Amino acid sequence: MHRMSTLPATPITVLAAIDFSEASDLVVEQAVAVARQTNAHELHFLHVRPAPRDEADLEGPQAEFEEWLDARVSSSSSVPHTVRVIAHQASGNPADVIVEMAGDLLASAVVVGTHGRKGFQRMVMGSVAESVVRNAGCPVLVARPLMHDQPAPRIEPPCPRCVERRTETGGEQLWCEQHSEKHGRRHTYYNTRLDTWVSQRVTL
Repeated sequence: MHRMSTLPATPITVLAAIDFSEASDLVVEQAVAVARQTNAHELHFLHVRPAPRDEADLEGPQAEFEEWLDARVSSSSSVPHTVRVIAHQASGNPADVIVEMAGDLLASAVVVGTHGRKGFQRMVMGSVAESVVRNAGCPVLVARPLMHDQPAPRIEPPCPRCVERRTETGGEQLWCEQHSEKHGRRHTYYNTRLDTWVSQRVTL
């Protein structure tokens, strides 16, 4: 009888991007929470800055970054002692550097920040966060402040004539005459009676 061998578990690594904005404190909190919940082995914090002029120009900002990070990590009693915390500073396009480092580290998750609700009204989280979500090879958590007290984006009610058309036709026709010009394109739906997908042009 052969004994089955088990492969060693892959260490869990979490990468968090810091830009010193008001969202950065929340990024630290969320990254620590993710590391704790996933029993992560390493927690990496990355700050991307403009290209330095020389090596001496890197030392000061690196020390400031480590001091800023130490104040927040040290004050957090929720950082497990088993988690190794590492600070990185790099230069280049922030979104590209974050995605590249996530790949280099084989990160299990990335935490980035975004600001305000205005970006969500445009269905955009911010150029950096949006690009990381789109291109990272692992789950991305976008940390942002709680803003439930602010009004949500206003959603226009459905066109009453479109609703009437759907009711009259039992859903066979979806749009009124005006909106069929905009939405009257080819749609695919699952026909439960035929147990198959059906493609048709939905018009008047």
